[in-house]
Amino acid sequence: MDITKMTAAERAELKAQLEAEERAEKQKREDDVTAYKSAVDEFCRLKFSRLKAMSEEMRRLKDVVFADAETLIQLKEELFKTKSDRHSDQFTTSDGRITLALGNRTNDGWDDTVEVGVAKVKEFVKSLARDADSAALAEMVMNLLSKDRKGNLKASRVLQLREIARKSGYSELIEATDIIQGAYRPEETCQFISASYKDDKGVKHTLPLSMAAMD
Repeated sequence: MDITKMTAAERAELKAQLEAEERAEKQKREDDVTAYKSAVDEFCRLKFSRLKAMSEEMRRLKDVVFADAETLIQLKEELFKTKSDRHSDQFTTSDGRITLALGNRTNDGWDDTVEVGVAKVKEFVKSLARDADSAALAEMVMNLLSKDRKGNLKASRVLQLREIARKSGYSELIEATDIIQGAYRPEETCQFISASYKDDKGVKHTLPLSMAAMD
C-alpha cells in the first residue's frame, strides 16, 4: 500500500481504521487483565475458604490428640510410677506398626549462673600441667564448651562434658560442670505431633502432617 498515492479521504479513513484497531487491542488487553484479576480473586477466595476449614480442623484435632494423650500419660505415670519429662511422649501400638509422638519442641537455654560454671572450667583448664594427657583433656573440654552460631551452649555437649568430668576425677571440673548443668533452662518453642507407620514389608514411613512435608 502506497500512502503517497492515497487521497486525503483515504488517508483519513486508514488512520481511523488503525486507531480503531489500536483501541480494540488496548481494550482487549484491559479486558484480559480484568479477567485475570477476577480469576485470581476467585482462586484465592475459594482456596482460602477450604484451607481455612482444613486449618481449623487440624487445630481441633491437635487439641483432641493432646487431651487424649494427657489421659494416657497420667495413666502411665500411675501404673509405672514414673514421671514424664513433659517435653515429649511417644506411644506405639502393641504390634509396633503405628507410632505417635507429641510434645513441645525446646531450645537450649541457660540462666546467668552458667557463666560462673564456664569461668570455673576455664580456670581448671589453665591450672592443668602441660603434658600430653592434660593437653588432650583441655582441648576436649574447651571443644565441648564451644557455643553455636547464636552464642548458646549445647545441652548435649554439656552432658558429654559432665561425663568426662566424672571419669577424670577432678573435683574442680566436676563442680564446674555441675554448676553449668544446674543453670540449664530449656525454652519451649512450639507443640508438635508426629506420626509414623510400617507398611506390610516392615518399612517405616512418616505421615506428612504439613503441606511442606507432602510430595
